[in-house]
Amino acid sequence: MALRERRPWSPEEDDLLRAAVLKEEPGNPNPSKWFAISTHVPGRTNKDCRKRWFARMAADIVRGVWSAEEDAKLLNAVEKYGTKWSLVATMVHTRNSDQCAKRWTDTLDPTIDRSGWTSEQDRMLLDAVNEHGTCWKKIVKTYFPGKTGLSAKNRYTSLTRIQNSSRPVRRSQSTDDDTSCTHLL
Repeated sequence: MALRERRPWSPEEDDLLRAAVLKEEPGNPNPSKWFAISTHVPGRTNKDCRKRWFARMAADIVRGVWSAEEDAKLLNAVEKYGTKWSLVATMVHTRNSDQCAKRWTDTLDPTIDRSGWTSEQDRMLLDAVNEHGTCWKKIVKTYFPGKTGLSAKNRYTSLTRIQNSSRPVRRSQSTDDDTSCTHLL
């Protein structure tokens, strides 16, 4: 499957998205007809439109540190809906589906391995990054089941600082998904 190049949203596209939501679902703060909405925004998919709406344009979405109340709502929502993140987000109210998924998988999931890193795991992590680049999700799935991508990324950062590594790294976006990995030169 070919990956589409990510490109930033323009103010004009934001205007088209707002107008499309108003046309397709007037007065609905939680639109769901994303395929119909996306037909009004050329070059954007239904998923693009949904993510943009809930990440940047929905009025009640909060950024930054999660409150204890939001964590409690997230725990209850996951108990009720599992990992159906769109439904979970409607129960949390103040966070979008991506924020809920990330908070759960990086922080609140009770199956997370929170044990410290052994020296053997440190060596394995360094080797894995040399082989796969910074594809954290792939690395933890392959080598460190139970650890999170964020945990591996943080540990790697600590290790490279400790070693004062002088190897240059080509930078791109560093996230937990496999579409924006960095590789050692």
